[in-house]
Amino acid sequence: MRIISFNVNGIRAIKNKSKQGQPLQHAADSPSASPISILQQLIEEQQPDILAFQEIKTQSMADLDFLKPYFPHIFINTAVKKGYSGTAILTKEEPQEIHYNFDLCEFQTDITDKSWNQEGRTITAIFETCIVVTVYVPNSKPKLARIDERLEWEEHLRVYLEQLEMYDRPIIVCGDLNVAPQPIDIHNKQRADVAGASPQERGAFQRLTERFTDSFRHLHPAEQQWSWWSNFADSRARNKGWRIDLILVSTAHKNQIKEAAILPEYHGSDHCPVLLTIIGS
Repeated sequence: MRIISFNVNGIRAIKNKSKQGQPLQHAADSPSASPISILQQLIEEQQPDILAFQEIKTQSMADLDFLKPYFPHIFINTAVKKGYSGTAILTKEEPQEIHYNFDLCEFQTDITDKSWNQEGRTITAIFETCIVVTVYVPNSKPKLARIDERLEWEEHLRVYLEQLEMYDRPIIVCGDLNVAPQPIDIHNKQRADVAGASPQERGAFQRLTERFTDSFRHLHPAEQQWSWWSNFADSRARNKGWRIDLILVSTAHKNQIKEAAILPEYHGSDHCPVLLTIIGS
C-alpha cells in the first residue's frame, strides 16, 4: 500500500497550480492539451492507494470532485470556521468504517465544546488490513500562545490511538504534526519558545513514539530533508526548512515499512507531500 500525505494549504488554490507551483494556463483552443494540476500529476506519477490532505480550507465536497476519477471514495472533515483547517482522505478501496474527530473514543471529560473539536482535524479510515488516521495537529502559535490547547488535543489523540489497537491491525498516522521531532529536523537551532520546536511539543511527540515509529527517520536515521518552508526570506529556494509532515506506523509493524520519502519537487503549498509504502497492507 502506498500512502501520500500532503498539507495543501487550501484545496481551491492548489488545484489551479502546476507541479512547479505556477498558476495553470488553460489552452482555450484545446482543453485536452491543458496542463494538469499538481495534485493530478502527483497521483499519476506516484500512484498512491490513499491520499490524505490537511488544511483543505473548504466546507464543500465539490471542491474535491476533480479527483474522483482517481479516488472513488472521498471523505472530508471540515471546520466550523469557514476557510480554516479541515482534513480529507481519498481512497481507491472503500473503507469498512470511517470516523471523524475522536468519535470512536469515550473520554472522561466532555470534549464537545472544545475549540479544537470544531476544526476538522482528524479522519480515521478502517480497512481490513490496516487503519489510516490523518491528523492536522493544532499549531501552538507564536510564543506558544496555544500550547495548553495543543497539548490537550495531543493527549486525546494518544488515548484515541491506544483504543484503536483493539482492531489488531497496523495503525498508520499521517499528517501535519506541527512539530520537528529532533534538532536534525530543522535547518537551524531554534529557541525553546518557538512553536514546533518547544520541549513541550517534542515531549508530547516522544510519548507517541512509545507505540509508533517515525517511518522516515526509521529508514533515514541521519538524513536532513524538509517538508515545510516559511513563506519569508525565500526559504524554499534556499532550502531552509523544517520536517513537520510525518507518517507514523505502529511499532509492532515497523518491519513492514518498505519506503518513506519526502517529495519536495511538488510545489503549490508551503508544505510538500510525504510518502509511505508499507507491505502486507
